[in-house]
Amino acid sequence: MRRTGAGIATLRGQEVLLIRRGDNGLWDIPGGGKGFWESPERAACRELGEETGLTVGAVQPLSIFRHTHTYPDGNVVDWTTHVFTAEYAGGETRAAGDAAQVRWWPLDALPGEISTATGKYFAALRGSGVSRRPPTPAHAAPSAPSAGR
Repeated sequence: MRRTGAGIATLRGQEVLLIRRGDNGLWDIPGGGKGFWESPERAACRELGEETGLTVGAVQPLSIFRHTHTYPDGNVVDWTTHVFTAEYAGGETRAAGDAAQVRWWPLDALPGEISTATGKYFAALRGSGVSRRPPTPAHAAPSAPSAGR
C-alpha cells in the first residue's frame, strides 16, 4: 500500500524539535498520514499540533522522500513523505497522539535512535544549510531540552 505523509522539522535557533514515536521508540520529526482532502503542508501542520501541541507560521519545503515503514503489527506501508521546515513561534511542547516524548535536539548532536527515513531527513536538513546559520537573537542563549510526558 502506498500512502502520502508529511512532517515538519520545527527549528528553534540551532535546535530541532523531535518526537519519540510511541510505536517503535525511535526519534523522528513530527508527522504522519495526509488526509485525502489535505495538502501536504496542511497535514504537516496538523500532525505537529496533534503530536506536540505547537503551531507554526509559514512552512518551507525541504524535500520529498520515499520509504517503507513496517508497523509493530506487521503492516508494511510504502510512504511518500513531504518534509517541511518552520521556525518555532512559541508555546510549550507536550507529547500527545503518536508521540511518547517531545524534545529539542541540537542540530549538531541529533540522536542515533532513528529510522533510515529519519536519517535521510537529517541529511537533507544538514544539506540545506540550516545547521550552519547563526542563532537568531531571540534564541541565542541555549536552553535546556524540554521533555514530554
